[in-house]
Amino acid sequence: MRALLLVTGVLFAFWQASTEYVLVKPGSKEYHRPGCDVVRDAKDVVAMTRAEAESRGLKPHAACDPAKAPSAKSGAPAVQYVFVELGDKRYHRATCPKLGKSHERITLAAAAEKKYWPCPVCKPPIRKRAA
Repeated sequence: MRALLLVTGVLFAFWQASTEYVLVKPGSKEYHRPGCDVVRDAKDVVAMTRAEAESRGLKPHAACDPAKAPSAKSGAPAVQYVFVELGDKRYHRATCPKLGKSHERITLAAAAEKKYWPCPVCKPPIRKRAA
């Protein structure tokens, strides 16, 4: 019975790796998941399966490593923080050039409650709507 469970687990892991698509920047030694900030706005990326990327010797980006990925069963999602400025109706990333010197860090949920809009320059994370 244990052998059957082990074989089933290995086959499932192989199937998942062969059907999950990842993105690769030419010349890079790492692959990224589609939601990764590193390749979010990149125009010169190549899509391939994770199995193909790994067969080419590519390693997962630290934030995209499936072995370190948080499980969907792990409970509450991580809190995301954004930055706002007094008198501005947009929220930003910490590195945004439009963000002034006097800014405040708040949660993404608080920014949504206060009706802040995402900055079109830095493209901060957007809160997912409840289904």
